[in-house]
Amino acid sequence: MSKFDDIMSPSKPVEQEVLPDGVVKIRDKLYRTVALRIHLFREDHPDWSLRTNILLETDDMVRMQCVVSDRLGHVIATGMAQERVAASAINKTSHIENCETSCVGRALAFMGYGGQEIASAQEMEQALEKQEQDNDPLAAHNKAKQANRESIEYIKEGIKNDDMLAVAEAWIELTNADKEALWVAPSKGGVFTTYERKILKSNEFYEATKEVMQ
Repeated sequence: MSKFDDIMSPSKPVEQEVLPDGVVKIRDKLYRTVALRIHLFREDHPDWSLRTNILLETDDMVRMQCVVSDRLGHVIATGMAQERVAASAINKTSHIENCETSCVGRALAFMGYGGQEIASAQEMEQALEKQEQDNDPLAAHNKAKQANRESIEYIKEGIKNDDMLAVAEAWIELTNADKEALWVAPSKGGVFTTYERKILKSNEFYEATKEVMQ
């Protein structure tokens, strides 16, 4: 049994455990990140494949599927996910990437790489952050601002200098939950000005983000 299997055992007390990288405890349940699920899958099955494809895409949403196949091409597991562009600020530019991550995480969970839960750590954190933001968006914004001061300053400086690659690099470093929490209008106390928000929604910024992520 690996250290990951041991820590994810439902019968094992976790209150005093030092969790390994990629394992997150949320409300007394343990969740693996999608990155950890992929790492473990590649270790166990280096010659198997993970393939994603878009089942449906409109201006408002995308639906994707991940198919896990063995080396002979036999389908072992599948996972589906759907994201709406308007669901969050980050989805306005990255709904396809978020959807792909979710469907991969679900497919691997059905193979047994999910730990105690099908949902990934990222999905749970986003759901809880979304709940917090819905209840008190300004408090969530201030919390995210405090935790990401350097990245925010770097983004602002990049916009000022018209350096979209620098802006994209700093933006990508933020978690999806923090990106959404920071997306508060300046009239409501948001950290980014109207102009800065316009830049972060621009095609130029979107293209820079794609270039940085390649």
